Amino acid sequence: MVRSENQVANPVRTNIELSEKVLELNKQLAKDPENAELWIKRGLALVEQNLMREAVESYSKALCLDPFNWLGYRNRAHRHLSCWEFQEACSDFIMSTRLVPNTVDIHEIWEAWYLLALSHYLLGEYEKAADAYKTCYSLARGDDIITTTGWYWSTLMRLDRKEEAEGILAFITKDMKFEASREAYFSTLRMFKGWVSPEDTEAQCNMPDCKDKFTRLYAISNYYYITGDLDNSNRVIDRILDEAGPEWWMVFGYLAAMVDKKARSNA
Repeated sequence: MVRSENQVANPVRTNIELSEKVLELNKQLAKDPENAELWIKRGLALVEQNLMREAVESYSKALCLDPFNWLGYRNRAHRHLSCWEFQEACSDFIMSTRLVPNTVDIHEIWEAWYLLALSHYLLGEYEKAADAYKTCYSLARGDDIITTTGWYWSTLMRLDRKEEAEGILAFITKDMKFEASREAYFSTLRMFKGWVSPEDTEAQCNMPDCKDKFTRLYAISNYYYITGDLDNSNRVIDRILDEAGPEWWMVFGYLAAMVDKKARSNA
């Protein structure tokens, strides 16, 4: 049988000048190549340059040296997401949630579960996503509650578990205090609560100073989808995919829009 595709992995990598931080870590690794923590630091430095494939490789070398390093799995999983490798990401996130020690900050544990839930969502595994979001929600403190609620609600609604979905949404109040970085998430929760319309929420995305635009737009598309307005849901999906430049191809709203577009095209 003749194979139609080359089975050898492509060795070509981005040909850009490495940062001083990466070069310094390369020097340290030349002297101490079996230091897993240095490989993880190198991965983080590569991420700063958006060199995600190279970061995955660096984290993989760390895990070869320290196969029970939960942070190595979480970091590598996050960059698998950036490379649109959702199954690989999910596998690594599962490992990170199993290995994360209870001694680390609860926000770190929450984040591991949050990202695992998202990876299940992107794979269309909504029951598994809901289970992971349930754990994630129980770990959420402060602003993490706002971030978790939107995705958890959307997942439950896709499963037609409306009573549960409304139950978690009940804890969102108009007078909640939160950091400015969570404003986009709270804006979409206001829409889910029925305090503002999807049209008004989308109008915010037309403002030149709109932050986290694609987070908002995906929530709007999801809201339309859940409420049965498939035409508007697809319109907003197309808007995301048309307007997002390469610098936005790693954000969760873009990834989810891409997945929904593919799923509906194949339906």
